[in-house]
Parts: sequence; structure tokens; C-alpha cells
Amino acid sequence: MNRLTDGEKEVLYVYGSPSLRDTHKRLGMACILMVDPITKANACSLRNKLAEITCQFAYYCMYASVREELGDLIYKGYVA
Repeated sequence: MNRLTDGEKEVLYVYGSPSLRDTHKRLGMACILMVDPITKANACSLRNKLAEITCQFAYYCMYASVREELGDLIYKGYVA
């Protein structure tokens, strides 16, 4: 799997959950409702990358690392 971009990490932080299946569903519904073209492109790209993942544990490790990485930045106000 390709590495995630910063925009995809932000989308995963907002819409992600520890369950790969639930995250995939959420992103599908969120993509329909998004009006910002850049965020929508990031969400669709992330959804396509998640579709390639078959192992729940691999996804959970990725999800946990993104939450850890962005959690401090968002708390400090560096990410909008």
C-alpha cells in the first residue's frame, strides 16, 4: 500500500474508526456529502487505498499511528 498524504491522514483522523469496514462505509457516505473538492479528492483517494487493505490488523496499526501523529498536532493547533 502507498503511504498516506497529509490530507488523507486528516480525513482518516476525522472519519476513521478502529474498524476498517466501518471506516470504509463512513468515507463512502462522507464523499457523497462533501462540497470541498480538495477534501473530497483526499477522501476518495483514501477510500480507494483502504479498499486494497485486506488485513484488519494492518489497518488498525495505520489508524493508531495516524491518530498518534495528528493528535498532538491538532491539540496544539497546528492542523486546521
